[in-house]
Formats: sequence, C-alpha cells, structure tokens
Amino acid sequence: MDHANTDAGGLLNRPRRRHARGEALVEFALSLTILLLTILGTAEFGIAVFRYNVLSDLAQEGARRAAVCGRQRGLTTSDCDIAAFVRSRSVGIGTSVATTPTDLTTLNSGDTVTVRVQHTFTPFTRIVPLGTLTLSSTAQMVVAR
Repeated sequence: MDHANTDAGGLLNRPRRRHARGEALVEFALSLTILLLTILGTAEFGIAVFRYNVLSDLAQEGARRAAVCGRQRGLTTSDCDIAAFVRSRSVGIGTSVATTPTDLTTLNSGDTVTVRVQHTFTPFTRIVPLGTLTLSSTAQMVVAR
C-alpha cells in the first residue's frame, strides 16, 4: 500500500462528491445576500447623510435671509417669507420650516433669529427596520442692520 499520496484519513485521494456544485450555489447565495445588504445599506446611509447636509445648508441660507429682514430692511414682505424661500430651495425634499421669531418685522439690529428645518426620511429598503427618521437642522444668526 502506497502512503505517499494520502494523509492520515485518506482525504487527498477521495473523489469529489456529487453535491459540491449545490454547496457552491448555496455559498454563492449567502455571499451575494451579504454583499447586497452591505451595498444597499451603504447607499441608504449615504442618502440620509446627503439629505442632512442639504437640510443644514437650507437652515443656514434661511437664517442668512432672515437676518436681513428686520425693521430697517430693504426687502419686500414676500422676500422675507423664510418658509417659502427655504421650500423653493429644497428641490425634491419635503421640509417643514420654523422661524423664531415668527414676525421678522419686529427684529432690531443685534437681535437673534433662528431657523429650524425638518425632513422625515423614509428608507427605500427595509434593511434596517427604522421606519422613518426625522432629520433636522437649526441655524442662528444675529441681525446686522
């Protein structure tokens, strides 16, 4: 008996089983599932971060616009509608806007104005069972004139 090509249990010379193709298919299916979950989860997270950054920019732009809407303003009343201004800039993203104080004509130089922008993010996939996620950003500025 030649022991040169066998190990202790004779596994090296054992013929390949018939079910090896089925095992490879199951391994591929499991690997593909994990790969797709990772890719889709990363894309979903990226979209949420992008929308948060957009909300942050919108809040900042709204606060800048509101800061020049005091008593000594040179803007019209429609120009000082901060909610309409922010919504016109938020293309494709439904937002709710709150400005403090609500009446910008009462602002004097040195007063502070706050703009809060919110968006309800609904994931496209159900990879992570979050339901919805409320994203919000707040910006504050001092009225300069």
